[in-house]
Amino acid sequence: MTTIDHAGALAVSHPETLSDEHVAARALQVARRTALGILGEAEAAADIAQDVAITAVRRAGSLRDPAALDAWVHRIAVRAALREARRAGRRRAAERAGHDPPLPGHEDDLSGSLALLDGLPPRQRAALTLRYVHDLPDAAIARALRCRPGTVRSLLSRGRDAVRAAIDEDRSPHANR
Repeated sequence: MTTIDHAGALAVSHPETLSDEHVAARALQVARRTALGILGEAEAAADIAQDVAITAVRRAGSLRDPAALDAWVHRIAVRAALREARRAGRRRAAERAGHDPPLPGHEDDLSGSLALLDGLPPRQRAALTLRYVHDLPDAAIARALRCRPGTVRSLLSRGRDAVRAAIDEDRSPHANR
């Protein structure tokens, strides 16, 4: 039987009962949250989540340990979101070559939070999202990003410093002039 516990993690009592519906539902949830944190755009995150869910359902049979579903989906989602972030960066650069796009508005708290991450490199965004949205430890983030735990700590530290600087800049008296 497959259930989702109070922390949102997948619990599998009998691995052979891991159905396509459960894999798809969990992959959609994990991938959407991960991609939203990395990309900062709900529509792009939903597209990534759908692609990740399809991939997860197709390849779930190759998963040796069904209890490792979340970690496996994190890796797939991070790679897909980072690929999309690179593509989006190239698109934005091409668009800026013609004109400067208007600054996005801050309609709600989520937009404001995502705006704080805007200037960060995709790997820093990924590390911050996996830590503060998914509450993963350094080792799990390192596996998802395919790097060492020391690199994760560095990405998190630099990301937090950049977010603090952005917050301080917004609060400075010169920001409102």
